[in-house]
Amino acid sequence: MTSLRWRSIWAISFVFWTVYATLDTLGSYAILALAQKSQWRGNVPVWNFGEALVWVLATPVIWAITRCYSFTRETWKRSLLVHIATGFLVSCACCGLLLKIDDVMGWGQPQTPFYLRLVSFSLGDLTRYYITVAIAQIIMYYMTLSSRETDLARLETALAQAQLQILRSQLNPHFLFNTLNSIAALSVKDPKGAEAMTVQLSRLLRVSLESASLQQIPLGEELEFLRNYLAIQQTRFRDRLTVDMDVDPALLAAPVPSLMLQPLVENAIRHGIAKSAAPGYIHIAAARDRDHLRIEILDNGVGVDGRRAGEGEGLGLSNTRERLHRLYGADYRFDLDNVAGGGCRVVLSIPLAGA
Repeated sequence: MTSLRWRSIWAISFVFWTVYATLDTLGSYAILALAQKSQWRGNVPVWNFGEALVWVLATPVIWAITRCYSFTRETWKRSLLVHIATGFLVSCACCGLLLKIDDVMGWGQPQTPFYLRLVSFSLGDLTRYYITVAIAQIIMYYMTLSSRETDLARLETALAQAQLQILRSQLNPHFLFNTLNSIAALSVKDPKGAEAMTVQLSRLLRVSLESASLQQIPLGEELEFLRNYLAIQQTRFRDRLTVDMDVDPALLAAPVPSLMLQPLVENAIRHGIAKSAAPGYIHIAAARDRDHLRIEILDNGVGVDGRRAGEGEGLGLSNTRERLHRLYGADYRFDLDNVAGGGCRVVLSIPLAGA
């Protein structure tokens, strides 16, 4: 169970019992004034604040007992029995110390046996013990609740990070297998092209491994990764693939989900351009749209209907949607639509950090 530091317990105890003694003193003065008694007025604050000091000393002990025997659904019966016994013992100890001081100061009642005064005062001060237990129980309950909420938030964050890492890691073998298949196909009809693609793949894997532990990287690094990927595809398609980029240089430092653009461009090439007999064209643009970063990927392939016939959304697009949702909640846009005249446009909008 979460607990306060001892200095905090002392501070809370001192403030509480000082306020209690002040109010008790004011109430006693009011009663004495109504009764028109003045002989005890000088002793009232001394007794009340002396009693408060004794209970300040006793409060950490009560706190420790309450920590060990707190009231829960399973333990309340045992805790109640313990507090009935310890409450009387602590009250007797406090009152016994006060009565001894009272006798030394000459304020006591010698004609009344000490044990009778002790029992009488102890029973009267039992409420102080139970008030302290109740306050300690309330504080511990809310501290435990806060601790559980903090632990739950940490677990949820760790789970989200793990899920994001799984989604991200799924893309690497997916892309790798596709590229190796392309190299295998080229190795027969174009050995030099296959060799060049192998070198480009090694560069791409090096960049991928360097950012493997990062969920977000600057847009400039993401575009560099994309250029390495497109170099592989241009080796494969040769003159059938043209790429154009229009990116605002001021946005190159903006954080974006790592390995986000590559599966979108791969989707455009694999399901759009590769299925079209015409030369392929991909246009990639990045610009600021108020407080969001807008990224657009345009191709002249077969379009959404042509590429979706008999197919699901694919690993790249589905993982991209899932990652965006986990990173930005509802504050993002991800659209995939046909373009008039042929082709497909992907529009991605994510919050700009610090915007």
